[in-house]
Amino acid sequence: MPYELSFTKAVAVNDREQYINDCCIGGDMILNRLLPALCARYGELQPNQEDWGWFIWFRKGDVRLAVDVFTDDPERGEFRIHLTSRVKRLFVLDNVVDTHQLRELHDLVVAELSAWVGGPITSETIDR
Repeated sequence: MPYELSFTKAVAVNDREQYINDCCIGGDMILNRLLPALCARYGELQPNQEDWGWFIWFRKGDVRLAVDVFTDDPERGEFRIHLTSRVKRLFVLDNVVDTHQLRELHDLVVAELSAWVGGPITSETIDR
């Protein structure tokens, strides 16, 4: 099942005008913190912003993986990260599934954020 990580980490934002919505503020800094470790494991990756937050989508073999970052409170630095894996089904459709690639991604993200956050990181499985 997908994972939701939540934590609080104040980040300094220089220009709030670059963000589409409040739920995007500072999410790029979270992904920038993760990028070196993710690139080392999965190859070159590029984060992007949508109106719901920031994301990195990539593949590991036949599995599509996603790291989605949402800002719940930009003033306090409250963030949530959704980690998901999908596999193709019936040529076109795909299913969100629990895979060993997802568990490896979870462990990598938690390890990378733990020391940097300096506080608790809550991890729980969620329904897709």
